[in-house]
Amino acid sequence: MTTRLQTSDPLTLDAARRAGDAEYDRQWDLLLSEAKYNPIHTRIVSGRAHRVRESLAYALVLFELASAGDEMVDGERRSDRGARVLSTVLDLQDIDPRSETYGLWGYWAEEPAAQMSPADWNWADFIGEFLILILRRHGATLAPELRGRAETALVHAARSIIRRDVDLDYTNIAVKGAFVTLAAGEITSEDSIAEYGRERLSRLHTRLLAQGSFAEYNSPTYWHVVLQAFTGIRQYVDDVDMHPLAADLERVAWEHFLRHWHPATGQLSGPMARCYDTDLHLRPSVLSVLQRVAGDTWPLLEKADLEPDIQFVQDAVLDYRIPADLRPLLDHVASTDTVREVFAETFYIEGQVAGISEAAASGVPSVVVPTVGATWRDGALSLGSVNFTDTWLQRRPLLGYWVEPGDDPTDITRPARFVGVEVVRDGHGFAGGSFCSVQEGGRVLWALALATPSGDEHIHLDAIPAGAAVPTSDLRVRFRIRGASADAVRVDGEPLAAGASVADVSRVRVETPALHLDWVLAAARFDGAEVGATVTAGDDIVIDVPWLVSPRDLTVSDLGETFATGMLRMSAAPLDDAVVTAAVDGDVVRAAGAGLQLLAPVLPGSRLDHARIAQRARL
Repeated sequence: MTTRLQTSDPLTLDAARRAGDAEYDRQWDLLLSEAKYNPIHTRIVSGRAHRVRESLAYALVLFELASAGDEMVDGERRSDRGARVLSTVLDLQDIDPRSETYGLWGYWAEEPAAQMSPADWNWADFIGEFLILILRRHGATLAPELRGRAETALVHAARSIIRRDVDLDYTNIAVKGAFVTLAAGEITSEDSIAEYGRERLSRLHTRLLAQGSFAEYNSPTYWHVVLQAFTGIRQYVDDVDMHPLAADLERVAWEHFLRHWHPATGQLSGPMARCYDTDLHLRPSVLSVLQRVAGDTWPLLEKADLEPDIQFVQDAVLDYRIPADLRPLLDHVASTDTVREVFAETFYIEGQVAGISEAAASGVPSVVVPTVGATWRDGALSLGSVNFTDTWLQRRPLLGYWVEPGDDPTDITRPARFVGVEVVRDGHGFAGGSFCSVQEGGRVLWALALATPSGDEHIHLDAIPAGAAVPTSDLRVRFRIRGASADAVRVDGEPLAAGASVADVSRVRVETPALHLDWVLAAARFDGAEVGATVTAGDDIVIDVPWLVSPRDLTVSDLGETFATGMLRMSAAPLDDAVVTAAVDGDVVRAAGAGLQLLAPVLPGSRLDHARIAQRARL
């Protein structure tokens, strides 16, 4: 095992050290941080509190630095501080096997898992992973009593993972749990735990090699998470029979990434199932992987640029690699053709607020719609879309990027230039939209409608039942163009002044040295009434289709025709004024333009209702 415990990466370890040392609270032996708003899981959404996972990451930082010879901090030994932090975190686990939250920790020391709303079962995987790294790398230096407690906590976490037995389509957690149970079984000599890990990894290997893609498709964060786990298996699991499986899956992850990677912009092209920041330059953890495997051409992170972040310690102790034959694809796109990828077979059943996996739909009548992405990359431009999905705030169902002459894709201080779409309710991303599209090259024909029941801010944790009346002041489709100034925009043929807002718009053109963008609204209605678009020039160019602009108790299922459809085109060359048509035909709208045709819902309906229409569109 020691041959695989490479020296930690100094750049990312230093960023983690700066974060941990700055937030360490000597009275609690935990990290004290500002709580940011989080609409799910926790009730601690403001003020300062003590983070649990991040504190365990700090313990790993302290042990790493001590072993590298940086032994003292604030007049005490780093290893002593690390032991106290580890001990404090271990005390915060729910260890009662009869408890619903057995094996879990809360996000915050002030809020045990049982008091969360609800608990996050992923915390057994995330915290279990850090326990493995500590025990594999520093277990021999821990006091026997503390090491024994850490191993016991790892067993509780592993048993929680086994009890949950997460769906394999929840890819990042399925992969992480495989790593945790494999390593935990070896570390603690619990053969049943290790056997579960072997069986889960084998099932994942069969599934992902057959599928060649991920249900949580093209997600920067979750790609990073699965790569961490596959790398961890290679480094920290002794069972050599598992190493070829992990290597195969590492390759699948890299191939998936590279089908969307756009070297000209330094961004991951759309579409994305799970995304926290549209600008990849704001996710330095992903950038650290690229720099580690391709630092000669992607020197993305310099010490002065790397903000303190305690989570970097995990990257610091992982030996990331890329298959040699794939390495050139980080520097150039193999083809400018539209890449089509079947991400998953998605199942829709009565009453569900989103698509689910085959396993979750087992034994229930369902409609199956393949989730298919299209990605086009050509020179300075990229554009991607997905055929059918909801509009949870983590989705990026339609997303384009571009760079202007002189933009440096390795300069992470330069904000990304992009165009994307969302549905917004009362100022927050709304999960209750139904998005449909068809794409060829730089042309996307798109449509949006409303689903009921649906999630609100979250995909399902704050579900709005069918027939429920929800106080709503504002509901709109919003396209956002970032990186273009107002003087590059024409609205229905007329210039757009900085700070101006123009109503009843049907066409928006953006023309810069690198980009020609054409946005067209073919038709839009709210409860049967025609709606036009509004364009506002602020920091971004914002195109809104305002469905609802005055407060009311909104019952989505009571609405008549409520939809919007149109076209988005991106090109390096000037574009003509393509004609886009839309005709309502019963429960659908038939949109057409620039050689594309789209069938999409016009009435509020269940995900199952809209899936049936998406299925008809494929015939």
